[in-house]
Amino acid sequence: VAADLVDIARGLRAPPFSVPAAKLAKLKPSPMERHRGAYYMRLMVQDRPGVIAQVATALAENNVSIEAVIQRARHPTEAVPVVFITHETEEAAMNRVLAKIAALGTVVEPPRMIRIEPLTE
Repeated sequence: VAADLVDIARGLRAPPFSVPAAKLAKLKPSPMERHRGAYYMRLMVQDRPGVIAQVATALAENNVSIEAVIQRARHPTEAVPVVFITHETEEAAMNRVLAKIAALGTVVEPPRMIRIEPLTE
């Protein structure tokens, strides 16, 4: 950084990335459906037998692996929050899973998904 500041003070300027901006190639961004990563998915479901199995089936049919599941207890007449953490997968697969889960009669509100970005050091 100090050397860059000295060059600027001397009037020496190098283009960013050592290439003039006008000569940089325009790249088409990759669609988000191709993004790979882990995901957090929260569902509000009816607390009855087979609900988790239905969700697990939707995940398996789209080749999405589960890393962790958390279910909290509630009053029997209330919806129950269930959280899934997935292993790395494509976002397109997660979108298919969400659509399938949203159509289940035991899911009482639209499923929520958040990307889990890897920590960088």
